[in-house]
Amino acid sequence: MKKVRKEPTAPKPKKPAPARSRTPASAPESAPAGSQPRYLQIAGELKRAIADGSYPIGARLPTELELCEQFKISRFTAREAVRVLSVAGLVTRRPRVGTVVVALPDEARYMHDASSVNDLFQYAIDTQLRLVFIGKLALGKSLAKEFGVDAAGQEWIYAMGVRVTDSAVDDASRPPARAICITRIYLNPVLKGIETRLRERKSAVYALIEREYAMPIQRVEQELQGVVLDADDAANLGAQPGTPALRIIRRYFGENGQLLEVADNIHPSDRFSYRMHLRK
Repeated sequence: MKKVRKEPTAPKPKKPAPARSRTPASAPESAPAGSQPRYLQIAGELKRAIADGSYPIGARLPTELELCEQFKISRFTAREAVRVLSVAGLVTRRPRVGTVVVALPDEARYMHDASSVNDLFQYAIDTQLRLVFIGKLALGKSLAKEFGVDAAGQEWIYAMGVRVTDSAVDDASRPPARAICITRIYLNPVLKGIETRLRERKSAVYALIEREYAMPIQRVEQELQGVVLDADDAANLGAQPGTPALRIIRRYFGENGQLLEVADNIHPSDRFSYRMHLRK
């Protein structure tokens, strides 16, 4: 009987190992559609822990590495969560100590660091402007002079509202936080139809101008004044009339030096701190 020779069989190919998902260290983890970004969720949990006394004033928050291990997040996400608390005035970084709690949620002041135009824009990103009035206003001589425009009697778009920090907006479990300022916005009439867009906006006003009107902001002027709250502003802010305040006027210029927006902000002195970095 002849032996049947068996052909050698080729080895079966190995199934490739499933790709391991990895969150880059330079980007925060994504969140399910419709939910908050992960770093805001972590910031909200830390804020509630500060409010309930888990981290009392003077206590040190976990380090970035400890937060990463506790919440299973990247260092970037941990850093952004702590930044939200820092911007809200709840914590501060101290050399050789770490991040320390310095205020409770209802007592915090907004801390604004500025060293560039982008830092000025960050203020509009970190806070939310709740407009309560949108209409038109004829500029008086004094206001036109203050804005540096020859537009006395000209009708500009006018809006008024209060500004709160994003951390206050995102924590629905707590009572409404104090507003950090009253904001009055004056818009050049060349921005036709912007009133409707203001009501529907989900971004800063300057970003709305750039996006919808293709008018990039080329320059920002900022002026700081010490003032006291009048009766109307004090009532809107829940403060006492005559309280010291900081007035910050920002003028946004487009191409050819055209003034497009003026934002007039009045901050009670106990709710806002401004810090600049200057180098020689």
